[in-house]
Amino acid sequence: MNKSIWGNIKSETKMTNKYIETDILIIGGGITGMTSLLYLLGENKTITLIDENKIGSGITNKTTGKINIMQEYNYQKIEKTTDKKTSIKYLESQIYITNELKKLIKKYNIKCDIEKNDSYLFTNSQNNIKKIIKEKEILSKKIKCETIKKLPNNYPCLYGIKTTSYVFNPIKYINEIKNICKDKINLYENTRALKISKKLDYYLIKTNKNKIKAKQILICTHYPFINKLYIPFKTTIEKEYIIACKPEKTYKANMISNDNEIISIRYYDDYMLYSNNNSLLCNKFNHKKNMNKTIQNFKRHFNYPIKYTWYNYDILSNDHMPLIGKIKNENILVATAYNKWGMTNGPLAAKIMTDILKNKENEYADLFNLYRKTNKKKLLNDCKYNYNNIKAYIKNKKQKNIKYIKKEGIEYAIYIDEKKQEHKIINKCPHLKCKLIFNEFDKTWDCPCHGSRYTIDGKVIKGPSNYSIIPKKTQK
Repeated sequence: MNKSIWGNIKSETKMTNKYIETDILIIGGGITGMTSLLYLLGENKTITLIDENKIGSGITNKTTGKINIMQEYNYQKIEKTTDKKTSIKYLESQIYITNELKKLIKKYNIKCDIEKNDSYLFTNSQNNIKKIIKEKEILSKKIKCETIKKLPNNYPCLYGIKTTSYVFNPIKYINEIKNICKDKINLYENTRALKISKKLDYYLIKTNKNKIKAKQILICTHYPFINKLYIPFKTTIEKEYIIACKPEKTYKANMISNDNEIISIRYYDDYMLYSNNNSLLCNKFNHKKNMNKTIQNFKRHFNYPIKYTWYNYDILSNDHMPLIGKIKNENILVATAYNKWGMTNGPLAAKIMTDILKNKENEYADLFNLYRKTNKKKLLNDCKYNYNNIKAYIKNKKQKNIKYIKKEGIEYAIYIDEKKQEHKIINKCPHLKCKLIFNEFDKTWDCPCHGSRYTIDGKVIKGPSNYSIIPKKTQK
């Protein structure tokens, strides 16, 4: 089961096959796209948002809903890759957007179960105590941070630090924004952007439903579907496996450790969310096996019935900071690579991009711009990421439970289900030609390089690929 805890996603938006003209087109209805709508309300422009599925059903629906300023060892990673000044500037941006998000929620009376939490970073490894001390040193320059040697739920803890953060229900947040905007902004679901063509003073966007004419575009999809920015060559993807259970007691706390494996715990309502067994997408292909390992790790410490299991993808950049900004010589803005902290960096991207659209100065725009300078350490990370992607391409051996055939130069993969029915697909992702893995957990075909996903019969359900892998004779 790959179903998160966050409840029903309301589908109150429309679909259309008609040609659309709009001033601003937002592609993607997750936390970035929907928060952008709030910042654009009141502008004297026509605004349209499209999403490839239901609005809110993508990555935002699979997060743990933590609005955290303390982010593992991220600040010292940034300092190591760039410098101290950049690390502090990133910290300031996270404090800024946390306060900004609280203001938005209050201003529009968004009922999303937001609450203040104690936030813990801890370790059970003597070798990692220095890292926690270093992270406290950076954090303490801007926020209150104290040392702890015990967690409120009595989970094992050798050493740690504590500060405050916020948590919320991301789908309630999305659903509330739908209600606020539905009569003021055009919202279209099940509408996938396939291609963007530049004209004289506008863009023509081809979708699976229609064509859209727009003057400005915000690409707020998890993984951008355009290849102009060479995103695949300066990012990598990590998987996160999550369990929700009902414990005997809950706490207003969230906690995270990064020893040999990341352990993440937060509480929501009468649930506890537990995450473990994170890995790079290219390293562990078997989702069912990976989830079973997460469940085994969970049962070592907890004896609560499991109610939900799901997994999520995170895009990591070469300097541990998001990529947000305007494409050169274009009226197209892009946001991606939130480095596992999308509930802060998504709203931050929305603020930066909408400020750029309004020709309004934003003090963090340069920090995250798409063309920021590189250095040897970033290039080294690029090499690691590209090695991982190449490894996924090569390592992807044929699966035992899949039948493979080659005809007229095209390789096909066939999965035979429990009813002995064959499900045949073209075994190549249209994005960058990686071969596919059959995901027994969800009964989908997944790309191990960049995370595109397809139904059991090859219909695209998640980008960056925009095209299906259905053999021509079976396409409808």
